[in-house]
Amino acid sequence: GAGVALSGMSAEQSPPTMGEEAPEEREVTFVAEAWEVDALVASIAELGSSADPVHFRRIAQVVERYQEFPTLLDGHLEGWITPLAGVLRHEAHKGDDADMVVVQRTAKVLNALATVRGAKTVVKFFPHEARDLEPVVALLVRSHDVQLLATTLEEKDELGTAWETRAVLILWLAILVLIPFDLVTVDSQVGATHDADAEAPPVVMRILGLCQDRYLSDPGIVRDRAATLLARLLTRPDMPRALSTFLDWATAALGGRNGAEVTYAETNAEINDLDKAKAFAEQEQRNDFLVPGVARALAAIFKLGTREALLGVAERAWGDARDLQSSRAAAGSALVRQLACKLAQRIGLLFLKPRVVTWRYERGARSLVHNLNGTSSGEAGETHSSKTGENTSETKHGGNTLSSEKEKETARDDDDDVPEGVEEVIESLLVALRDKDTVVRWSAAKGLGRITARLPAEFGDEVVGSILDGFGVGENENTRHGACLALAELARRGLLLPTRLPDAVPHVANALTYDVRRGPHSVGAHVRDAASYVCWAFARAYAPEALAPHSGALAPALLVAACFDREVNCRRAAAAAFQEAVGRVGAFPHGMDVVSAADYFALGARQNAFTVVADFVCTLGEYRPKLLNHLLEVKLSHWERSTRELSAKALFVCGQRDVGWTQNVALPTLLDRSLSLALETRHGAIVGAAEALLALREASADKKQSVVTGALAERVVTLVRDVEKARLYRGKGGETMRVATCRFVECLAQVRQPLDRGPGPATGPKSLRTTLLVSMEESLKHPSLEVRDAAKNAIGAFAEAYMCGSNPEKGAERLVATLCLQASFDLNPAAKRGAAAALGAMPAALLLTRIKKTEKPGSENPKKEDDATDTNEMSQPVEPDLVPAWRSAMDALQLASTFESDPELRDAETRVCAVRGALGVVLTLLAATPIGCDTFDSVACATATCANETLSMCVFCIQHDYCMDNRGDVGSWVREAAMDAIPFLLAAAQRTRASRCDAETSDGEDNPIGDSTQTGEHITLALTNVTTIVAVLLKQAAEKIDRVRSAAFAALVQTLRGDDDISLSPLTAVPAYAKLLRAIPETQKVAAAWAAPGNCFPALATLIAGDGVDLAPYRESLLEGFVVSAGGVGDSLGKAAGGALVAALAETGSGDKAALQLAVAKTLVDLMDMRFGNDRVVVPLLRVLDTSFSSGCLAAVTSHPPAPPDTLAAVLANKLRAELKGSRDIAKLCLGAQALCHLVGLGKAATKDGDDDSSLCAKSCATHGVLVLLVNRYPRVRRVAAETLYVTLLGDAGDENGNDDGRELAIELLSSTRWDADVSIVKPTRNKLYEMLGLVPPKLALVLATTKKITEKEVDENDSYAALVGSAGY
Repeated sequence: GAGVALSGMSAEQSPPTMGEEAPEEREVTFVAEAWEVDALVASIAELGSSADPVHFRRIAQVVERYQEFPTLLDGHLEGWITPLAGVLRHEAHKGDDADMVVVQRTAKVLNALATVRGAKTVVKFFPHEARDLEPVVALLVRSHDVQLLATTLEEKDELGTAWETRAVLILWLAILVLIPFDLVTVDSQVGATHDADAEAPPVVMRILGLCQDRYLSDPGIVRDRAATLLARLLTRPDMPRALSTFLDWATAALGGRNGAEVTYAETNAEINDLDKAKAFAEQEQRNDFLVPGVARALAAIFKLGTREALLGVAERAWGDARDLQSSRAAAGSALVRQLACKLAQRIGLLFLKPRVVTWRYERGARSLVHNLNGTSSGEAGETHSSKTGENTSETKHGGNTLSSEKEKETARDDDDDVPEGVEEVIESLLVALRDKDTVVRWSAAKGLGRITARLPAEFGDEVVGSILDGFGVGENENTRHGACLALAELARRGLLLPTRLPDAVPHVANALTYDVRRGPHSVGAHVRDAASYVCWAFARAYAPEALAPHSGALAPALLVAACFDREVNCRRAAAAAFQEAVGRVGAFPHGMDVVSAADYFALGARQNAFTVVADFVCTLGEYRPKLLNHLLEVKLSHWERSTRELSAKALFVCGQRDVGWTQNVALPTLLDRSLSLALETRHGAIVGAAEALLALREASADKKQSVVTGALAERVVTLVRDVEKARLYRGKGGETMRVATCRFVECLAQVRQPLDRGPGPATGPKSLRTTLLVSMEESLKHPSLEVRDAAKNAIGAFAEAYMCGSNPEKGAERLVATLCLQASFDLNPAAKRGAAAALGAMPAALLLTRIKKTEKPGSENPKKEDDATDTNEMSQPVEPDLVPAWRSAMDALQLASTFESDPELRDAETRVCAVRGALGVVLTLLAATPIGCDTFDSVACATATCANETLSMCVFCIQHDYCMDNRGDVGSWVREAAMDAIPFLLAAAQRTRASRCDAETSDGEDNPIGDSTQTGEHITLALTNVTTIVAVLLKQAAEKIDRVRSAAFAALVQTLRGDDDISLSPLTAVPAYAKLLRAIPETQKVAAAWAAPGNCFPALATLIAGDGVDLAPYRESLLEGFVVSAGGVGDSLGKAAGGALVAALAETGSGDKAALQLAVAKTLVDLMDMRFGNDRVVVPLLRVLDTSFSSGCLAAVTSHPPAPPDTLAAVLANKLRAELKGSRDIAKLCLGAQALCHLVGLGKAATKDGDDDSSLCAKSCATHGVLVLLVNRYPRVRRVAAETLYVTLLGDAGDENGNDDGRELAIELLSSTRWDADVSIVKPTRNKLYEMLGLVPPKLALVLATTKKITEKEVDENDSYAALVGSAGY
């Protein structure tokens, strides 16, 4: 597009001065691999066919790296291409002995160079001697059958179709056919019998035949290079007859009459003839590729050929081009239409004589210094007038007359006849300007520019008029885009005269803001981009005095596009055009200031362009009206919602620059549109009106005065009521309207606009406050999170503005009590979420009042029952229990953050809102706490109590909230919210460190958070509590969800390193503080990158394997996180976590290794006991135990015989058996069998008085557990247990007495038994293993075996579906 080209249009490279060196002498290479490629090329040139194939591939890889910056290779091309082309030349002269594998390898490298740097640049370095022509043609023919020349499968795969070889050889031929003498003298087949009347030498006919039969129908780059080859060959002076023959063939090919003719009539008549139908399909497929090849060849011929040689065939060629444009192939292919357009314009140029018309506009001498210095058009104007033929004195008076000499030359130009074919060509190009594809329109625009440059003045003006018609009403975006491109091309060539600028500039200015909605999106971005290109072309083409009269239309339009366009490329293109005009024309007001502010990077972010850059431009009076009107009329009614909302923010910023316009124009207009039937219009009007109110408040000197008064104020305050009356919340867009009205109410409250009464005239009905409050409460119950968030912000601002006056108790009773009741007991999940979130937005004035204690609806007060028995007190009213509103809010939020007893009623979003709401209460009270407050200040006490309770809530959620539903681990949302809140809560606790925590009553009630407050020590910051907080954060930092780990690391950074933004001091008193700092990132910005498995787990593993008792408080939490990650189903995550743990334990010093392993094993056993029955932890734990035992990380627990194992092994075996008992999870049972088998190979523990209690011996206990699994109900479990026990017994060294006969028998029995057979069959076999392994079989197993034997029944797996499932082990 044009925007891409604009990025480098304003920067020109100046030539070196006399004191500088020439570019060739001071050239510096930036190809880092240059020395390597030089060596590889030299090696290939020296070794030839013996060169390593890897060398060829390496060169191609290096070259392809410079696809984005190919000019960096220019200094090395000759040194690389010449030797490689020499290899090709050597093989070509071998004839039939040429090694096609070497040719293919070399051609791949040369093709990579041609693709990256361009064929025109690369071909210059090919050898071009006449004696190379025939060998290259012969080698080209030989490349067709390379598959037959391959001797091995590797060579066959490497050769493939050899298209690279053909592409390079054809490229080479394209320069060889330019030899400066007759090709007859080169052709060795031309002898004494050569016919002088022959069409062309045999070698030429051979090339033509190859191109026509093969290459022009190739679907790849071979087709394009063959077209170039034909153009260079047939435009030679000695090829007129060959050219005529080719044109005949091309006409037939474009009409589909070449080759094996199969017409539609024949096919329809003999549709059952399979051979003809197949031939027709093949021919159609070939024509689809042949037509673009022929068209490209014709276009290249008419580009390279001379006018004298081609004028005779131009009429026929124009007929072919005209037919091609209307053909079926062109209708379905943009490439064909583009090539037809190229062919048409080159034929049109052939009709006209080459000349430079005298009527074109020439700017003359240009000086950037003069433009920037504001020099008048004196000297430049004289030069300009001398070159354009304008009289200087008349120019100053607005004249534009030509001198007598120029008049005569122009008259002679007008007298020249324009051939009839030119009009048809121009008409076809004007039609192509409306094409649906950009490449076609771009080609047509350039063609019109070239042809118009040879037309008389009157005809050229007609072309301009036809192009301007493309901006007419009803024209689509493609036509406007093509017209913009054509105008730019005419302006660049001086063919759009200054007298036509008044007609063109308004169309261009409108095109800069062209945006039309089409369904769910809009079109017009390419039109706006092209319009910026037109402005850029104007700036380069016209003198300042010619363009200055139009700066008032172009400059504001360009700045509107630069600041408010939706697309970043359009914003940057408009800014580039503005910069070009400032530098070359200097006619735009405040040009340099705007260019400095609206640079390439400032316009990259849309929000920055809308709010920052636009705000600066609005400070300039010349541009402010256009920008403000564009926001009001266009952007606030934009089809995209995010653009409308951003435009409203821009109105808030820019509206402060013109308060009168905002109040008298913008606000009334937006209120008029607020009830529009179009969703886009009314939504944009409401959000715009809300931001306009804020702009008026910010610009007002008296913040206490109403921003609007009178009738306008009444329209403002009744807007929400009118929206509800119109029922605009219903149907499509209802959610969008609710968000907009909530934002409007929020802004209305922020500006303190009077509602019921106040100074001045009445501004609304008395019930308006209730209407707004009810509307927001309804939005709080909406299922959409976005609506609830908007309602939360609105109700918080509304309560602070209108409910905290002289009677805050009434407002708290009306609002806070209602929200507490909904958050605690409402059965609607959306209502609970909204109420919990809204409690966090309540102002401090309401939270610090006292309200009735919240009770569940329908519950009876027990005091009333007691009072009912006392007849003396029945007549006395019962005083209700009054508690601080923040107390009720915290009770409701704590209740909302706990799990419901019924799993179906659990709602993770409610708990998230409860955590965030509690944090909001703390932050609100903290903001109301005076700095340096007294120890017994009530606000500080309330803040301290809320912070302590919220911290406890967050720690509980982080530790226990792992709820799952069909969306996955929804508890992670709650944990993440809790971790985000912890740093703020700690900051609040630090600020209220010396405050009392009993802020509810002073009548001796129990202290809710401990007795330590009596000594002035804040329990929130007690060392044990802070250590627990760090431990739970470390656990989440080792969990398996990346997002959770990132949040945990961010919280750890703030907690341990401190955060000045929230006034949080680092917690330096925690144990192992220095070691913790080394295991966490340094800043929050790198927390996400640090959370990658390869980064975080090795760092955290050092805390597990570290020495010292100071790390003990964190080991259990960290190990639980590691277990869940290392034992999870994710392969990459499991490898990273498990590998880090194993590596850390293995790197521990030998002296401390045993103690560390025992400590880790003890922690794992305690974890299994603590999470008993919780498969979320137990199943990964079993997998981690298997990995740890296999890698030797727990060798201290499982000492090899004859050394007795640690007593912890017996505890672990018993825990494993208890966990597996009664389980129906096949994966869990299989992992348990593998873990138990690691304990089977241990030695027997020493027992007291020869006691053989299996619970005291890990080996016996584990063996009993595995033998139980051998008769499990699931065949897969039995098979895995048997295989694992078999492998374990094979590696067992036997007992210390050397009696291993029983072990050998057990091994043989395990291997010979089919353990996935029916349980009744395998159970007697299992019982034999007890005696072989020296164990006493349980009595229950023997009884069951006997009973089962009596009731034994054969079950066929095909009897039922249940039998089939059971036989499969599921």
